[in-house]
Amino acid sequence: MSGSSAPPGTPMEDWPSARLGWYAVAVLSIAYILSYVDRIIINLLVGPIKDTFAISDTEFGMLQGLAFGLFYTLAALPLGRLVDSRSRRAIAAGGIAVFSLFSIISGLAKNYWQLFAARVGVGAGEASLTPAAYSIISDYFPPEKLGRAISVFTMSAFVGIGVAYIAGGTVVAWLSSLDSLALPLVGELLPWQMAFIVVGLPGLLVALLLFTVREPKRRGLRGGQEQAVPIRTVVSEVMTRRKALLPLFAGFSMITLSGYASAVWTPAFLIRTYEWTPLDVGLWYGLTYLAVGPAGAIFGGWWCDRLTKKGYSDAPLRVAAFGYVGSGLFGGLAPLMPSAELALLVFAPAIFMSTIPFPMAGTALQLIAPNQIRGQLSALYMTVINVVGLGLGPMIVGLFTDFVFMDEGDVRYSLAIVNAFCAPAACLFLVLGFKHYAALRQASETTDTA
Repeated sequence: MSGSSAPPGTPMEDWPSARLGWYAVAVLSIAYILSYVDRIIINLLVGPIKDTFAISDTEFGMLQGLAFGLFYTLAALPLGRLVDSRSRRAIAAGGIAVFSLFSIISGLAKNYWQLFAARVGVGAGEASLTPAAYSIISDYFPPEKLGRAISVFTMSAFVGIGVAYIAGGTVVAWLSSLDSLALPLVGELLPWQMAFIVVGLPGLLVALLLFTVREPKRRGLRGGQEQAVPIRTVVSEVMTRRKALLPLFAGFSMITLSGYASAVWTPAFLIRTYEWTPLDVGLWYGLTYLAVGPAGAIFGGWWCDRLTKKGYSDAPLRVAAFGYVGSGLFGGLAPLMPSAELALLVFAPAIFMSTIPFPMAGTALQLIAPNQIRGQLSALYMTVINVVGLGLGPMIVGLFTDFVFMDEGDVRYSLAIVNAFCAPAACLFLVLGFKHYAALRQASETTDTA
């Protein structure tokens, strides 16, 4: 079935206006951009943080990987359950406020473990924002338009990454030119600490902006009731979908592993290999990411909606698998290039292909689950991919560099290995899920109610 019409009992005219829907996407996207600016800024601070706390590449990788994974393990699923029964905009706003506060607290850390604890708190942003945003957007747009809407939201993450590198590189360069700052009750702050505080403050204002988004009517409710369903029912719903969800989760875990490994270690690779400054990385790698990253996400949404209209019930997984697989070739070759210019040239198609799949996961999950479990299913998905992908990706590169190559200048080889392995593995996992996902999608089209 094509999915080109609204679910039974949900006339097209009952959907909210496009203006309200796209306004919601815009505000949620601004929040998402800031969440990535706060997250990515640390990648430009590898050198000064390592020097300040005398830590290894593996320990630095833990700041971006294990720290985030701990929060997802502890809190993402309870937050997802709240998304399915409480105000989604309030949950998103609260997450952004907490995210921003912990980013500021990161700048006040006096030792490695204080910084680690602060980065655990930073995990609150995406853990609450993403499931809430997926749920809100899926209630604003009919199925045949959902791919593009979620793609725009997801695209904002890659805009955030590009902006983080460009603006972050500029901020780091400016702050590095200043002397340390002494604040009452806080004491002396180094330039890298001030960078965390500067990028964390705007999020507090955006948290308030989220309250201008209207809560849409929940659609696709099982039994037409809005109340929270028992946990045992959620478990049962997930288990009945396991043949599709397991390969989906496995495939996107590989995509996330490579994505976060690249996000964390590409700046360090450019600095160590080609002697670039953080400002060089921020400007040139940031511009490259900004030019092709969002385009890949938008292309993925357009491709998904096109395949859906042609009758491909497995369109989200199909786009993710075939759109991503080539990134392994380019992502594996880019770190091996003899010059920074050639490295960026090869990174460009890798970045484009690597961003194609990300909107597909959110789209895929919303289309096969009743509304009452969408937040929890999204949270389960986020937990799995972040524990595996984010928890391990940055750390694996650090482990290869510290214990296999035993030279921080060889981070390029660690990065190449991870990128080259993950893409074919992800494609294989996702292809295994095509048939089962298509069957679920077709069944959901006949059972959804308004």
